[in-house]
Amino acid sequence: MTRLAIIIVNWNVRDLLRDCLAAIPQATWRPPGAIDTIVVDNDSADGSAAMIRAEFPWVRLIESGANLGFADGCQLGYEATDAPVIMLLNPDTVADPGAIATMLDTILADPTIGIIGSRLRNSDGSFQRASGGAFPTIANLGWNYLFLGRLLPRRWAPPAVYLDDDPPGLRPIDWVSGASLTFRREAVGLRIFHPAFFMFGEDMELCHRVARAGWRVLYSARQTITHHHGASFARQPSLEILASVYKGPRFFFRQSHGPLARLAYDAILFAGYAIRWAGFSLLALLRPGRGHSAMARFSRTYLAAMAATIFRQKGATR
Repeated sequence: MTRLAIIIVNWNVRDLLRDCLAAIPQATWRPPGAIDTIVVDNDSADGSAAMIRAEFPWVRLIESGANLGFADGCQLGYEATDAPVIMLLNPDTVADPGAIATMLDTILADPTIGIIGSRLRNSDGSFQRASGGAFPTIANLGWNYLFLGRLLPRRWAPPAVYLDDDPPGLRPIDWVSGASLTFRREAVGLRIFHPAFFMFGEDMELCHRVARAGWRVLYSARQTITHHHGASFARQPSLEILASVYKGPRFFFRQSHGPLARLAYDAILFAGYAIRWAGFSLLALLRPGRGHSAMARFSRTYLAAMAATIFRQKGATR
């Protein structure tokens, strides 16, 4: 039995998936096939499955036949292996040489570690703040989304919902990104993620659940993985699916907070993205060709997804 299984859920990012798979042998310091690598393809229409068969015969391909989302796609791969350690890896990532081997060695060396996450870098080489962070609170949501960090002294800052620095070494953390998340099967049990999740927010809920069961959740900067953030998500045509970027974290927050905090959560995010929409739209007029139009469109789409989620939920409770 292999000690590690890597599960990759793919949807229409064939070329990025090729780069991800090609990096695995060097990232694991093992020859192709020595690690159980499973790709769950969520009914891609870009030839992803054919590419895997032709170029990566050592990869186990599971064709789901539908767009199951990240959470259920991971579960499908999870049930196909009995490895004691599982790594969830996004198809839009490229692991540095030795990165996966280092994560595996770290979790195997300490039986108290339930989950370990990786340092992520953006496509331009900069640190990716969404590598992990603190669980969302009204304080850190306001600080992050309402630009309070630019108005108030840094010493007043609450623990950041997304890492606001580039911390070194190995350290405890509330949650780590599901783009590169390694866990011990014993700590997670039969199901990885809560069935309410499609994608986004499920990594917070998983880390919270594992920590409550007494396991350690750690962030490790001992290895770095490039994450071309949002490459698959940007191709999603459905507003319902796009809404998952809001619905997932919101569901997690609402599980442990009362009505007033839930209302404040919605108000803070709505105000934050309304400000972004207005600001980026203005910048797109004043300084065209610098990507501000795309950010304005994303903010507008996010607001539409928020509104659809909130009003649909209110309608359902009447």
